[in-house]
Amino acid sequence: MAYAFNHHAEDSPKIGDLFAESFPHFEALIVPFEAGQEVVGEGDPTESYYLVMRGMFRAVKFTRDGRRQVFAFYMPGDVCGLEPDAAHKLTIEAVDGASMAVLPRHACRVRMNDDPRLNAALFEGATRALTLSIDHMMMIGRSSAEERLAWFLTMLSTRSAEPGDIVLDLAMQRQDIADYLGLTIETVSRTFTLFRDRGFLRLPRKRRVEIVRPDALARLAAADRDARAPDRVEYAAALA
Repeated sequence: MAYAFNHHAEDSPKIGDLFAESFPHFEALIVPFEAGQEVVGEGDPTESYYLVMRGMFRAVKFTRDGRRQVFAFYMPGDVCGLEPDAAHKLTIEAVDGASMAVLPRHACRVRMNDDPRLNAALFEGATRALTLSIDHMMMIGRSSAEERLAWFLTMLSTRSAEPGDIVLDLAMQRQDIADYLGLTIETVSRTFTLFRDRGFLRLPRKRRVEIVRPDALARLAAADRDARAPDRVEYAAALA
């Protein structure tokens, strides 16, 4: 499973802050990566954990015939590489110009023995990541293209530096979004246009999304097909 997390309970320490306090003890290296550059590949030994310092990374897996599935996006403060086996099952690569702190596993284990806060933060993050993974799997397996994209935008807004932010500058390309949501790039582009035409959002630039109707997107994201969809009058009122 690909673990990624950056949210925490109000009374819990931030995992990134705990690691930052301990960098000298971890002998951590902060490594820059260019867009598309690989951090670890499928089959590489699981020797380190990785803390995102800047930019965005993705976890991907390729089928034998070359198809790609994006399993997770990692943002600043996220820790990835928490796979339990001896080898990585996923490839982690940079989405844009980004940097990672490389944390040797043996040093992390020593630190966990000395600092119970680290154990608590890791457990908190892992459970939240599991919830996100379950939501992701349900979206792919049970939902329409509109519901999937609405869930994705709502999730990004929730995980942004300012939760509930109505302006999203997307680091990933639409092909990344398509491979994450199990859609074609044409369907993703068509659904963005549909949301714009319905008044859910504005698209001033290709990768900038201004959310106009977060309530409508949240309703779609919840896959609540029994709820009444907002009508055109409501769209017009929202844009007024």
